[in-house]
Amino acid sequence: MLITVAVPTHNRPQLLREALASIVAQTHPEWEVVVVDDGSTPPVLESTLRDLLGERFILVRHDQAQGIAAAKNAGVAAARGEVVVHLDDDDLLAPTALAQIAAAYARHPGLECLFINVEPFGTYAPGTAANQSHAMAGLLERAQRTTEHGVAFFSRGLFAALLKSVPMAMQRPAARKTVWDRVGPLRKDSYLPEPEWAMKSALLCEPALLLQYAYLARMDGQNNVSVPEQKVKHMRAAVDIRKTLLAWIERNPALAGRADEVKHSLASVYFNQAYHHQRSGHCRAAWRPLLASFVTHPQWYNLRFALRLLATCIRRPKAD
Repeated sequence: MLITVAVPTHNRPQLLREALASIVAQTHPEWEVVVVDDGSTPPVLESTLRDLLGERFILVRHDQAQGIAAAKNAGVAAARGEVVVHLDDDDLLAPTALAQIAAAYARHPGLECLFINVEPFGTYAPGTAANQSHAMAGLLERAQRTTEHGVAFFSRGLFAALLKSVPMAMQRPAARKTVWDRVGPLRKDSYLPEPEWAMKSALLCEPALLLQYAYLARMDGQNNVSVPEQKVKHMRAAVDIRKTLLAWIERNPALAGRADEVKHSLASVYFNQAYHHQRSGHCRAAWRPLLASFVTHPQWYNLRFALRLLATCIRRPKAD
């Protein structure tokens, strides 16, 4: 089985070298690399890639940076392999990663999409590992059906479980190229395109999970985003993803029965936004998402929280 590893990159030449070296070290012999240079300055050179990879690569170049989703989509479009896996330019593949992926597909011919378990490394790895372990345990408890040869297969409840949380492992697909075509590309204007793609895949195919760690995610603070800022961006993205999913589901009659799950999740995300604003002392800002939560999926806790919020605003009229 030929597996394409698509590597998007932007201005991180040394980290890119490390990522590519982890591909060269694979025990599985059938691989190719698609490097998508997303507007690097200076650009990634073919001669550099040839020194590292021989002739087993395709270089796709964007003259201007288009973002991670566009770069990953370009990697899929250029891939010649039966299965396509993405590797971020600051991450690594474990030496047996591609061999494990190929073995899973060989044992289960009907398998279409295999997500890869992630092991964090680097300065912030311990905290990330603890959070991801908790998230993954919750997902498996809600949606795992069976386990065979180190591969977890899921029930119909996977979509609902992903609406609650999308662990890092469920953002690292090794999917048949036919599945990429069916699910569609990563949405370019999404702040979190990988979780959204995972949710769509749960509705359009039957994904599985490689339980052994095969993808090594670097956690050295290289994204340079503060925790409070990241939390706000993630909440906004969670709303955006669910609104987009809801519109997409409503355009697909075969999926109409899943709309209520999305509405319930969207209402919860709106409520979390309101709660965050209230806890941060921004009472007035909390009213809009609280109203949106009630309109989307009315619950008694909306009214209880509204009374508490009103009392808080009266006590602290200048908090905003």
